[in-house]
Amino acid sequence: MSHDVKLGSQTQLFEALQLFTQFNSNLISVEGDTGSGKSWLAQHFLNSDKEIQTLSFLLCLPSQTTKQQRCILMGQLLADSLCGTDETLTQSLEHYRKDQECNTTLIVDDADLLCQGLLSELCELIVTAQNSPLWQVNVILFSKPGALDQKLSVVAQLPDIKSIIIPPFNDEDTQTFLEQLVVPHAKKDKQRIRIYQIAEKIDHTPGKLLALAEPYIHNSHWMRRFLLVLIALLIAMGGWSWWTSYQSRIDDQKNDAMLISQPQIKPEQSLTDSEPASSAQATLPTTQPVKLEDDAKNLPPEVMEKTVSVGEQSADNQKRVVVSAKVVDALVDGDNSVGNKSTVENTSAVVANNAVATSGDKSSATAITSLVLNTDELLNISEDRYTLQLAAVTSKQEALGFINQFSLQHKVRVYRTIRNQKEWFVVTYQDFATIQKTSEAAQDLPINLQKELPWPKSMAQVQQEILRAK
Repeated sequence: MSHDVKLGSQTQLFEALQLFTQFNSNLISVEGDTGSGKSWLAQHFLNSDKEIQTLSFLLCLPSQTTKQQRCILMGQLLADSLCGTDETLTQSLEHYRKDQECNTTLIVDDADLLCQGLLSELCELIVTAQNSPLWQVNVILFSKPGALDQKLSVVAQLPDIKSIIIPPFNDEDTQTFLEQLVVPHAKKDKQRIRIYQIAEKIDHTPGKLLALAEPYIHNSHWMRRFLLVLIALLIAMGGWSWWTSYQSRIDDQKNDAMLISQPQIKPEQSLTDSEPASSAQATLPTTQPVKLEDDAKNLPPEVMEKTVSVGEQSADNQKRVVVSAKVVDALVDGDNSVGNKSTVENTSAVVANNAVATSGDKSSATAITSLVLNTDELLNISEDRYTLQLAAVTSKQEALGFINQFSLQHKVRVYRTIRNQKEWFVVTYQDFATIQKTSEAAQDLPINLQKELPWPKSMAQVQQEILRAK
């Protein structure tokens, strides 16, 4: 449900929650069916009261244990270093806030997945706070109707429970909700009329009303994706066509260059080769055949312009070989190590080049060595959004080690805060519009990073902690 929609029924529920948490310590149970708006109410309350000293939020998941859920709550109430202890919530607060004021509200969404042990600890904490003049602790449990009855029945110290039931929308809120969040997705008048007709036959809850817009949202997304794919395909085809034509032009140019560089037959040489045949044909009479006799033996011997000795070749057929002075000296001295030495030097040069290339590759993967705080960037984000807290440590070196260990360079934002008069560095991951999207992002993280128990955190609380350190 959008935060911009103002509905009368939701405003009354919100005011009732504020009234219960304003004065005393209470256990508040907010019950509603699936899609009734429990998560929206939890998010809205999480960002509403800026005067709360400490506010903690837990989104329960089926795979969480009692220790993990306690860790998430205590990490927000005190310091993350307490996550390794087996102390209960009451024992930890008594140890660190025994003689100090403690005004805090703990919000638990999907509380029907809350572990039995942690539910007992929350009830014990409320009873303790009711007997302490310096403490005011409220616990708000959002769950399905009757989901916590069996678990609460076995709790030893059970305080009074303040119950709030989320009803369906009235007609006025239903009309406002449809006009602002559902009908704008329909592009045709027939689609809008159909939405109103179906809305009259279903329960007026946010989840079921929003489901009426899903077919039109999906169609719009499908058309956008189809157009994007079509554009990408056209660009790829155009690029391929240009590349093939370019390669064809290059090949043509290469062929022309090869034809130009080929040696041509000299005209004098062709004429010389054809002269004997032509002269012989000219001496033949055309009327009758003439018998030819070989009288070469009667001719004197041909005059030789140049004598040729045994082992000599024509100057035109000889090839010139250039030999270095070192090789000549080695041949004279009978030393064959010159060629071997040259080979060794060439091999050494190749090895040296490979070593330089390898060292360059390794240097490119060097981890970051300095920590940059993203305080201003976090302060500029809307306080209605949420982020994932991945870790909180007490030194910059620990923060750097965490980022390098999980390869989170340039993927996280880090800020500094003060907890219990001690400096902390908190590592956060991206920002999201709702808590649901934040929890989904936590489940998409790598398994080794999920073991560090990341938890959703409102940007309002992040900004409060940043300002606390200034």
